[in-house]
Amino acid sequence: MTANPIFETWAKSYSGCDGGDIGSPERRAIWLCGIEWGGSRTAEDLQAEMQRDESHPREGYDHASHNLAYIFNRQALKILSAIDGINVSGYRDFCSRAKPFTQGSSGYFKLNLYPVAFKDTSQSRWHEQYAAVTGFSSKQEYIDWCKIHRFGQMRKWASTARPKLILCLGKQYRADFKLAFHEESATFNHEFIDGRDLWWSLNAEGTLVVIIPFMVNSHGLTRNDSIQVFGDRIARLMELHGCR
Repeated sequence: MTANPIFETWAKSYSGCDGGDIGSPERRAIWLCGIEWGGSRTAEDLQAEMQRDESHPREGYDHASHNLAYIFNRQALKILSAIDGINVSGYRDFCSRAKPFTQGSSGYFKLNLYPVAFKDTSQSRWHEQYAAVTGFSSKQEYIDWCKIHRFGQMRKWASTARPKLILCLGKQYRADFKLAFHEESATFNHEFIDGRDLWWSLNAEGTLVVIIPFMVNSHGLTRNDSIQVFGDRIARLMELHGCR
């Protein structure tokens, strides 16, 4: 399992992140972490992407309206609205006011566990051309490499910037989120809210790490009333643990 050196440099950087304001210990941000970018990429697209200098976080979208163009981002806006103390129905107003993940705005940073974009998380999306570009014969090899080499870098990002909240989307990836943002010995609290699972724990830097179901599939966290309850609960946890 040997990575292409160019891929290794790229994958250990801020690749796969939409960016925004990563924050600092003095001005702590909220991070939203997904699994990987959606959409399809050819091997040529990936090779071109690997040439980008991602040694620093991207500044985010050109305009806040970009958040409204994709269902994943719209759902994210809803729960961030609830955490901010307003009703999810006002997510468009929240977007205009807070401008999350947008150049020139502050307080919100968007990233992904894995840097390569795929139409979905199926292992079958890997193909021989990707193997030639990355050095990995299968998506599982790529995933295993990221767990060892990329997640350690993500843990350093979180340790340095000390976000007040890292909101992780995708309950099937709980072990991955723990590797990226928490200590190996961490134990997560589990709550069952409105028929859905919520896990949370404070890491060593005092960051509240919360894991919730994915928000765009039929079995996930999709209903507005459920999103509101989850957001309200996360806001309360932030207050209880001094993460506001």
